[in-house]
Amino acid sequence: MAESARGLTAAEIDDLLSRPIVSRLATVQPDGAPYVVPIWHYWDGTALWIIPRARSAFVEHIRQEPRVFLSCAIDGDGNARVSIAGTAHIVEGPSGMAGRMLEIAREMGERYVGPPGLEYIAKTVDRPRYLVRIDPVKITSWKGGEWHPRYISGDRE
Repeated sequence: MAESARGLTAAEIDDLLSRPIVSRLATVQPDGAPYVVPIWHYWDGTALWIIPRARSAFVEHIRQEPRVFLSCAIDGDGNARVSIAGTAHIVEGPSGMAGRMLEIAREMGERYVGPPGLEYIAKTVDRPRYLVRIDPVKITSWKGGEWHPRYISGDRE
């Protein structure tokens, strides 16, 4: 029998967001249409960080409309999910990586790819990127395969 649906604890959210999950970042294009891109991320326990290339289309979207949405999921393993509605802030860039940006890039490279990820970061350290912080406004999480009672009873929460 499937596990009942429930929200994740803060520790479970931290654990899920520290895994090498390719998240989906949604931004708003100038015409109002959604734009979704797969990204690597770094979660510091309070904010989520990303390091896009300088010419990434979604950087301009963030400049025009900083509200973003992220979907992070582990398929299988209880189907854990975290959704983050947040506000994106361009902290640095465009520039080569140094300081905080480089620390985050190295952590992501190693977590997502292992030693080849660190080699990639070293090889591309001078290429222009941005450091973007996403401050969560609302975090929604769930785990389990059974429907939440509100979907069965018709109650709207």
